[in-house]
Amino acid sequence: MKATADMYCQNGFPEEEKLIQKAVTKRQQEFRAGRHAARSAIKKLIPSTSNDANVPILSGNTREPLFPATISGSISHTDNICLAACALKSNIASLGIDIETNKPLASHLFATVYTRDEQQLLASTGNIPNTLIFSIKESLFKCCFPFVQVYFDFLDAQITLEPATECSGQFRFELIGRNQAALREKLPNLGFHGYYCFDQQYVFSLCYFS
Repeated sequence: MKATADMYCQNGFPEEEKLIQKAVTKRQQEFRAGRHAARSAIKKLIPSTSNDANVPILSGNTREPLFPATISGSISHTDNICLAACALKSNIASLGIDIETNKPLASHLFATVYTRDEQQLLASTGNIPNTLIFSIKESLFKCCFPFVQVYFDFLDAQITLEPATECSGQFRFELIGRNQAALREKLPNLGFHGYYCFDQQYVFSLCYFS
């Protein structure tokens, strides 16, 4: 669900507004747009009379959105676009989305974001934005968080791309960091599905366990 222009300036629930009362205007607008878009997505899944259809979406200890118990969801925003994705938890245990502006990631950040194999992949494929793997890891972390309860380090996961076209495809991940055993034990024994696409403006990734 893409946030509409009015969602950026429309106040949310009082409990939500309290969370952003000291934030800068841009942050307030992004927060509101994300919550409104998420509720719009939820209302497409369940009856509007349901207890979970129109409730505050608060934030957890690490600022993760707290969706209703029956809903898996994720929110992402960049520049002038905000997206939310939701699903019934009975169908999809967890999901993560991320959208980034298609701008080069600063080269001095490569060593903190990309593994050596990922850096070699980006160097050998000139058509893939170097923000793609960054975006994929962001969506992956969101997807895994409900199970592991930590946002693990960028270098704790290694991404493998499986292109379907020049600008879209699927991806897989492997936990490789020093905490890999502990993290792997907490992940569900479910199928993992990861997808990506990009154009000249944006890079987008989505993944879920089901």
